[in-house]
Amino acid sequence: MNKKGFTLAELLGVITILAMLALLVTPVVTKTIKNNKQKLYNIQISEIEKAAYNYAIKNTDVLPEEGVTIVVTLGELKKEGLIDKEVRNPITKELFSDDLKIEIGNINNQYTYTVLDEEANEEKE
Repeated sequence: MNKKGFTLAELLGVITILAMLALLVTPVVTKTIKNNKQKLYNIQISEIEKAAYNYAIKNTDVLPEEGVTIVVTLGELKKEGLIDKEVRNPITKELFSDDLKIEIGNINNQYTYTVLDEEANEEKE
């Protein structure tokens, strides 16, 4: 008699090996996805800071004096056409609020552009 198919023991062995592989691979994939989202977030913040730089070039009359800072919002940058209308936070998948604040400072006659991300409770430079 010619039997085709697998025994229960063989099937259980294959399922066990697949489960072990999944346990090993899942954390690596999850960490890679998280790292890539963080990198994209940093790129988005950098783009917002570049838009603030361009805002400063267009509006030199509002630039702060030595030791002073001013704050512009993402909404203002959008109105000026310096950044896309929809800037999405890749971590939360939500749109950045138009109220997102970008601080332009003057330290030793060097202008700094810092996004004040209150949602994440961090400051990115």
